[in-house]
Amino acid sequence: MNNSITISYPSKTSDEIEVHYSIEQLADIQTINCEVSGRVFPFWLQLRKFSLASMVNRNGYTALFCEVNSSKNMDTSLFIDLVYSSIMKLENYKCS
Repeated sequence: MNNSITISYPSKTSDEIEVHYSIEQLADIQTINCEVSGRVFPFWLQLRKFSLASMVNRNGYTALFCEVNSSKNMDTSLFIDLVYSSIMKLENYKCS
């Protein structure tokens, strides 16, 4: 994984979680592959590796639903959504 971002979840004062990620583009589908690093993980985080997909169109990027990312608990799903939006903002990708 080439890049990393630090996420505080569930609030800005929570412990920071480091996420390493790489971005791949194949035709009009962008995939962000993520891996949570560290020795200690929050008890609610049920996925250590996950992928986030977007379709590229003329207005920007449209997030694609991935059932695997939403099949765990609510905190894991919300964390993954926060990771997606934070990476998109950091990389200056416009979401539509």
